Formats: sequence, C-alpha cells, structure tokens
Amino acid sequence: MLDLTGSGAEPLEAEDPLRIGPIPLAGRLGAGGMGRVYLGVQEGRYVAVKQLLASVVGEDADFLRRFGHELDNLARLPADATAPLLASDREAMPPWFATAYIPGLTLREAITLHRGPLPGDALWLLLREAAASLAAVHALDMVHRDLKPSNVMLTLDGLTLIDFGVARAAEQSRLTRTGMVVGTPAYMAPEQASGKRRLSGATDVFALGSVLAYAACGRPPFGDESGHGVLYRIVHEEPDLEPLRELEPELAELVGACLAKDPDDRPTAPELLERASRHGPFTQPLWPAAIDERLTERAAFAADVQDVDVPTLPLAGETPGPGEAGKEEAAARGPAPGPAPAVGSLPDGPERRERRRRTRVLLAVLPVVVVSGGTTLAIQYLPHASSPRAEAQHTPTAPVTAPADPASAAGGSPSGTAPAAQPPDPGQAQGATGGAPVTAVGGTGPGAGTVPGGAPPGSGGSGGSANAGGGGNDGGSRPSAGGTSTAPTKAPAQPSSPPDSGTYRYRNGNNGKCITQVFGSSDFGDCANGSARWTVQSRSDGSFKLVNQQSGGCLYSNGLGQAVFVGDCAQDIGRVWRTGSGGALRSDLGGGCLDLGMSSGLVTKTCGGEASQRWTKQS
Repeated sequence: MLDLTGSGAEPLEAEDPLRIGPIPLAGRLGAGGMGRVYLGVQEGRYVAVKQLLASVVGEDADFLRRFGHELDNLARLPADATAPLLASDREAMPPWFATAYIPGLTLREAITLHRGPLPGDALWLLLREAAASLAAVHALDMVHRDLKPSNVMLTLDGLTLIDFGVARAAEQSRLTRTGMVVGTPAYMAPEQASGKRRLSGATDVFALGSVLAYAACGRPPFGDESGHGVLYRIVHEEPDLEPLRELEPELAELVGACLAKDPDDRPTAPELLERASRHGPFTQPLWPAAIDERLTERAAFAADVQDVDVPTLPLAGETPGPGEAGKEEAAARGPAPGPAPAVGSLPDGPERRERRRRTRVLLAVLPVVVVSGGTTLAIQYLPHASSPRAEAQHTPTAPVTAPADPASAAGGSPSGTAPAAQPPDPGQAQGATGGAPVTAVGGTGPGAGTVPGGAPPGSGGSGGSANAGGGGNDGGSRPSAGGTSTAPTKAPAQPSSPPDSGTYRYRNGNNGKCITQVFGSSDFGDCANGSARWTVQSRSDGSFKLVNQQSGGCLYSNGLGQAVFVGDCAQDIGRVWRTGSGGALRSDLGGGCLDLGMSSGLVTKTCGGEASQRWTKQS
C-alpha cells in the first residue's frame, strides 16, 4: 500500500471507492457537507479528487447545470490563482473533478500547529499572496464567495486559494437559487448576509479582511458562531481588531478598511497587493518554524510520486463489493491472507468504460420451479440480469418463489411457467441516501413499514428515490423489486389536535419578529406589518393552511432546506402545515420545520427544537 506519511491524507475507509473515473485513489484528504476529497495519482503526479455526495446531487437537474457552470469557471482560472483543474466528469453519478494536489496546510491547520496567531511579517505575506490571487480572479469578473481559513493553503512558496467549487462569474450569480446563501457566516460580507446587493470582488475583500483578523487574533472579527447573531454583528456592528492593533497598527487600519459595511468603501485586491508588497522582500523561511517544518514534509511527499496498486474492476460473473469495488478491491485496503483471485480485465479506455456501463448478464441462471401436489409441472432456467449501478450498490434482487397455486403462478398461461423476476430499478437505489424516511406501502408482515432512508427489512426492493431538497418526486409511487412500492418523500402525517380557526400573528422565539410576506416570498418582520396576519384554514386530519390576510396567498414550503414562499392556495403540495412540539410549524412536504433564513426570509429545516423554530400565535 502507498505510504501516506507527510501527505496530510488518511487511509481510505471501508465505504470509500478505490478509483474515481480513471484515477486510482490512495487516501482521503477531507470530507464536508457537499462531498469528499481524495488523494489520487494521475499521469505521474498526485491529484485531489473531489466527489460530490449522491445525497446532495439527487436528481436535481438545476444543481447539475450550476455545477457544470462552476467547472467551466474553474477551468478559466489562472494556474497561479488556485489549484488548476485537471479532469472532471459532470455526467457521472455522483459527479467529480480533480485538481492538482497542493502540498500545504490550511490557514486553520497552521494556526493550530503554531499554537497561536501569526507574527506581523507572516501576516503581511498572507495579505500579499491572497490579494495577488484575488486580483487575478476579479480581473475575470469572478468571485470566490467563500474565502475562509480552511480555503487558504499555505505552501513553502507562499499560498494558494482553494475550493472554487462555489465560484461563479458575477454575471451568472442569478443561478443561485432564491433563498440560498453561499458562504460561511463568520466570513460573509454584509451584502452577502443580507442578499440586498449583487456580489462583487469587494465581497471577497471583506472576507479577506476577516481571514487576516483571524490569523492575527485567533478568532474572526465578528465571532465564530454560525447563527443569526454573527450575521447581525456583521451587518450592524464594528469588528473586534484590538489584538491586531497592538501587533501591527498599519495592518489593522487596512483590515478595518476591508471590513467597511459599504462595498464601495473597501480597497480593491490590486490596491491591497500594492500596499502589502511594500513590506517585502519576503525571504525563506516564509512561515514560522513549526509550520515550515510541516510544509517541508508535504513538499517531500509530493516530489516522490508512488504508484497506487488498485485491482481491476470485476467483470461479468464476478461478485461485486462496496461501491464500484469488488471483493478484490476491498481486500486491497489491508493485508490479504493470500493472493487475490485472478479476474478478467480490459485495457483502460473507452472500451473498458463502455463495458462497465452495459447491463451485465451473469453466468448463473435461476431455476423457476412450479409445483402442485408434489408434482413438478415445469422448470425454466432464466438468465439473471442486473445493472452495474444496482450491483455496485448491493441492491438485492427479489427472490423467485413458487406459489402453491400453479394457475396463479402461471398467470393463466398454458405453459404453466412463472414470469422472470425483474431486476430492481437502478434509479431507485440512488436516492436512498439520507433525506426523509421512505414508507413501504405494498408489503405486509415484518417487512412492511417505514425504515429510515431505505427499503423495509426483508423486502426485495431498494430505497425510494428522493431529490436533494427532500421533497416529493412525481407525486406517485414507483414499484420496486419484491412487489413493494415506495411512497413519495412526503412526510408521514403525525397525530395532532385540530388547530384553532381564526386570524393570528406568528412571533418567532429567537428574534421576536413575525411571519410576513414580501412579494411572492416569506420573510420575518415587524409584527405590526399589514402582511403579518395569517388566517388558519383547518383540515379534517388536523393539518391546516396559512392564508395571508392581505394578499390571500398561502404560505408554502419548497422542500426541506429550501426557501418558503407565498402563492396560490389551490394546490395542496407544500401548503399543508401541522403544529409540532414547542410551537413549531411543520410542513407536510419534507417534514421540515419553519425557521429563520440566514439573513432574511424563511426556510424549512430539520426540526430540532431551536428557538428560531418556535412560533407563538397571537391574535
């Protein structure tokens, strides 16, 4: 196995693939809410391969389009601004892309290793290098949008900004969904937190000011929590830069200018580059001793590229293992008791990839036997077909059982033979990761019922397909193997007492604001606002609709984790609410609870009992 000493990577875990596309993997570099990053080897050099989580992608065509735009933008970036894009597959499920491996440390890791804030000369160097990268990016009319300590990589030669997976050309910013805010709260600019202005290079300059304050003070200038409090301080209060003022007064003044509330009052990236360059030249070692020593280890690892020994993928007739890997691949993760069994292989290239995509017909055949009173009526050997995706995800096929009644088994056919078992729908296996529970509606006995994120135990089917937002699919159920079917991802109804009819205001337990309407969207605002009154339309099952008294529109959810809107009351999907524990308002679509958005507007989030999900009803 490849020696990962000095790489910054951890060994692959059991659920990790051993290859993504044509790139063999050696270790895991990190994981986040959107995907996992692996260390791979391609064409004689190390690469960082980022694979999005299937649960994030789902069947969201809009997400895939935006991801494609982001890859196009990443390819446009100059090599000295970030890790260059080397390969990608936006059509893969889930999609992935590979960039050059940067033998460095994130600023967050460096601060931890140094056991405290950076010294003055390192702070000026940090400003010069980051400003140079941003100047190149902004010259292309692009914005990073998520500059933070974990996206700043220190290297022996300077630094590199990473994770432009959320970067977009400024003119494409309209692609961001209504209600979605991209960024990390503690490092957001006021216009990013409020959503009231178009983002620009000044947005990244504000984030750079916050990053410098973190490097100098050991904490972000407005606090490091992720709730509404830090966003309020970013928009309304002044930053805490006292430790930086004591260390480097001139730099503190410059950082203060970066953190101006009005984007027009901030310096540009080229201006910051010019100011920081005056404090050079910067000589080796560029960083404090502990950081430099670790960076030297990373650079030595990157200079000595090792081969990754990954067995070939199994072909027809072989037993698949976790992910795309077979049993031989799983054995490769640790010492094997003996030589791995030989498997067939094809040369790397289009022919091999096409072979893997085709439906495989296994060499085994399944006997279908129909008996009556101990007498065999017919035997037919049927080939068992399965799709590569179903095999890769261990989707079990339904067993073929012979009913006691030959007429029912043969379906009235004179031949008396049972129909072939159908393979599971590969599209159903894909969406069973995370999201709302999937309810089996066609089974009985111990296999029937609801299980989180998958099919009932003992059934032949796989989990139901769910989209990234946790909302419903086409509104109907799709049959799966074994005779069961999956319900749409609509939250199961919970017993609740009928709500009181009438017109009310709903005051939030976190900020005291009330649910209001702003054009076609929901918001939180002054409880005296004319749009803050909602009429409860009760339903027989204890659920209800909330009708805005001013506009006549109904409050509706767009799916778990999405913005909440106000629109036509004629439809039911998304417009049905229930009273949850602690005064929560829970949507029937996705099961999420009404919550405050990042800076404005309302969203539905997983119900957790937070004060921001508590709504007090007032006349």
